[in-house]
Amino acid sequence: MFSRLREIFARSVEKPNRNLRQTIRQCAVIFVALSIILMLYEFLGGIIVASFGASSCILFLTPHTKASRTPNLLGGYLFAAVSGVSFYYLRVAVSYVFEFTELDIVLIIVCASAATLTTFLMAWTRFIHPPSAALALGLAADSNCVRTAAAAIAGIIILCLVRHLLRKHLKNLI
Repeated sequence: MFSRLREIFARSVEKPNRNLRQTIRQCAVIFVALSIILMLYEFLGGIIVASFGASSCILFLTPHTKASRTPNLLGGYLFAAVSGVSFYYLRVAVSYVFEFTELDIVLIIVCASAATLTTFLMAWTRFIHPPSAALALGLAADSNCVRTAAAAIAGIIILCLVRHLLRKHLKNLI
């Protein structure tokens, strides 16, 4: 009975080309790269760290695709840094003029706007890197946004350098 189910399942699902050793090696690269980035954790917030995790998956699981090209990563993170920091200071200015005590509607609008502007800029310029929207959202809410943005840019440069140095040994796993 189970062999029949395996046959049906095997026909209905395309099998990816899997190499266990290659997968383990590339996941080890993700671990090492993220460990290096997390050394900067005191400069990074939780949402920013999440964007690095997503960027690492894209970089090292699909290293030879358009999504993991260096211009896409750097462009996305630069757009996120500019829009996140800009919207943070807009939030500070608006909150200074108008006091919102019950629900910080300004925070909600500013964070959503920062992520949306980053997404628009990435789509317009074709420097698509989705985790950048999470970075913009986190920066718009972060009181140390300039320092965090600088650490994020440094972190993505480190990830790009690691991928560049290992590109001959990396394969698309997905």
